[in-house]
Amino acid sequence: MSGLEIAGVVLGALPLIISAFEHYAEGIATAKRFWRYKTEMRSLIEQIKTTKVIFINTMEQLLTGIVRADQMDAFLSRPAGELWRVSEVDEKLKSRLRDAYEIYFDNVRGMEVSLKKIMEKLALDADGKPQFRDPNAFKQEYKRLKFSVSTSEYGDLMSNLKTYNQNLTQLTKQSIDLEPTRTATKGRSCPNFKALQEFAKNLYSTLRSSWSCSCPEHAVNLRLENRVEKFEEVGAVLEQVPFRVIFSYTSDAHPLTWREADIRYLSDKPKSIALSPSSTSSPPAPRTSRRVRFEQIELQMRHSAVTATTSTVAGATLSTSTVTAHSSPTPSQIRDLCKAIARLQQPQRDLCIGYLLDGLQRKHGIYLLDSPLSHQHQWSVYSLKDVLSKSPKVNKRLTQYDKLRVAIDLASSVLQLYKTPWLDKEWTKDDVFFIHRPGAPPTSIYEHPFVCQKFKSSAVDDSNQNLSAQRQSFRVIRNQTLYTLGTMLIELWYGRSIEELQEPSDLDCQGTPGVAWCTAERLVEHELEFEAGTRYSDAVRRCIRCDFDRKDLSLDNESFQHAVYDGVVAPLEKTLQQFNSLD
Repeated sequence: MSGLEIAGVVLGALPLIISAFEHYAEGIATAKRFWRYKTEMRSLIEQIKTTKVIFINTMEQLLTGIVRADQMDAFLSRPAGELWRVSEVDEKLKSRLRDAYEIYFDNVRGMEVSLKKIMEKLALDADGKPQFRDPNAFKQEYKRLKFSVSTSEYGDLMSNLKTYNQNLTQLTKQSIDLEPTRTATKGRSCPNFKALQEFAKNLYSTLRSSWSCSCPEHAVNLRLENRVEKFEEVGAVLEQVPFRVIFSYTSDAHPLTWREADIRYLSDKPKSIALSPSSTSSPPAPRTSRRVRFEQIELQMRHSAVTATTSTVAGATLSTSTVTAHSSPTPSQIRDLCKAIARLQQPQRDLCIGYLLDGLQRKHGIYLLDSPLSHQHQWSVYSLKDVLSKSPKVNKRLTQYDKLRVAIDLASSVLQLYKTPWLDKEWTKDDVFFIHRPGAPPTSIYEHPFVCQKFKSSAVDDSNQNLSAQRQSFRVIRNQTLYTLGTMLIELWYGRSIEELQEPSDLDCQGTPGVAWCTAERLVEHELEFEAGTRYSDAVRRCIRCDFDRKDLSLDNESFQHAVYDGVVAPLEKTLQQFNSLD
C-alpha cells in the first residue's frame, strides 16, 4: 500500500480502539474488583481520542489544496474509500513533502504498528470489536480473553503514538510553510504553446478537407481546456494530447444531430491498456483465524484495489493496472467524415470509426463517445453572452468555482489557439459556448467552454469563412486578444457583461477605445482587487494593459508566451487552488 493508504488504515483503526476502550470502561464499572482501573481507563480513552483528533487535523492540513474543500469531509470520514488510492493525490503529496515524504510516512507506519499492537492487547474480533457485548460479563470475559486494561500495558505504545503524531504535525507545518518559497524558487514549467498552436492549426486544416458531402455546413465545437504538460516538440503533442470535439450537423433523418469525439494521433506501436487486476489474479482468501480489525481494514483495502478499475478525485483518474497489448487492426481512412459519422447508428464508447490523414500523411483517429440518437433533442448550447445576460433559456447560474475554472480554460486556450482558425483575433463572448449533454447533471455544463468553427464541403468555396470585421485600433490596447481576455475575466467574476457594469463616469470616454475600456480600467484600478483578490486582479490588469514589462508583445514570441503564462494563467490557477482550500 502507498503511504496515503496506510494513513487511511490508521484513521480507520483509531475509532475502533476508542470504542473498545469505552466498552471495557463500562465493564469495569460493573466489576468491583476492577474499579481501581477506572481512572486508568479514562486516561487511556483521553489519550487515544487526543491522538485521533491531532492525526485528523494533521491529515486535513496536509491535504488542503490537494483535496477539494467540498470533498474533504467525505475523504476523511471514509478512510478505506477509493479516494485514498488515487495516485495523483499521492504524487501531489510527494511534491509538497519533497525530501520529507519517506520519513513522513515512516512515522505513519510507526503509528500503524503501534495501533496494531494495541488492538491485539484488546483481544478484538475480526471486525475490530470486543468479543462480548454485555458489560456485566466483563469479569468472566477478562479471564477468558486475558485482554489488558492497565495503563502500564499501553504506556510505551501511547508514548510512541504521541511522538509519531508530533513528528507528523511538525513535518506538515514545515512543508506547508516552505511551499510558497519552494514554488517561487523552482519556477513553473511552461507548456510548449508553440507546439500546441501548430497542432491546432493542423487539426483545423485536416478537418476542413474531410467533408465531401452536400450538406450546407458542419459545425465542429472544440473543447477549451487548461493544458499543463510540457512538450519539447510537435511530435510529442501529437502522441500525448487528444482534442475533444463535438460535431453537429443536419440531415434528412434528424434536424440537428450531435456527436462527441476525441481526436487522437494513431501510432502503430503497441499501447498499454487498462485492465481490472481481477482478470489476472484472484482476491486473497478469507482469514480463518481470529484477527483484529486493523488487519481486516488492510485486507479490505487491498481487495478493493484489486477489483476496482478506476478511482477519481478532483478530476483525476487512476487505472489500477495496465498490460501491454497490441491494438486492434488499424481502422480505415475516412474520406468523407459526414458519411462516417452518419452511418454509425449506435456508437460504442471509445470506438475508433476511422482516421483522417493530415498534410504530412499522419493518422488522426476519430473516437466517438456514446451519445444515443434518441436523445438528440436534449442537447443545448449557450454562449457566454447568454450566460452573462442571464438569459431565461440558461437554467444554471455560474458558481464561483465555475467562474475560476472557465477563466483558467480561457486564459490557457488563448495561448494554445492564438493565430489559429479556432480563435479570431477579434473574439468576443459570442464566440465562447457551453454545451449541455443529454442526461448530464446541470452542474456539468460549465466543466469546459467551447469554440466553434463551421466547415463546408471541400467542393464549396469557404475562403471568406474566417474573415471578421476589423475594429479601429487604439495604441492603449496593446494586444487585442489579451484585452478581450481581460474583459471576459472581469465579466466572469461579476457574472455580468461589461456593459452592465458601466457607471455614468465611464461615459466620458472621448479619446479612448470606448465605454467598455473605461469601465474595465475603473474596475481594475479601484475595485477588482477588493472583490477578487490580488492574484486574480493582477492577472486581469496584465491582460487589459498588456503590462508584462517587455517590448515584444506578440503571442507568437515564446518568451512572451511564458510571460503571459506566468503572469495570467499561473495566478488564476493559484486563485482556484486557494478557493478549493477554503473551509
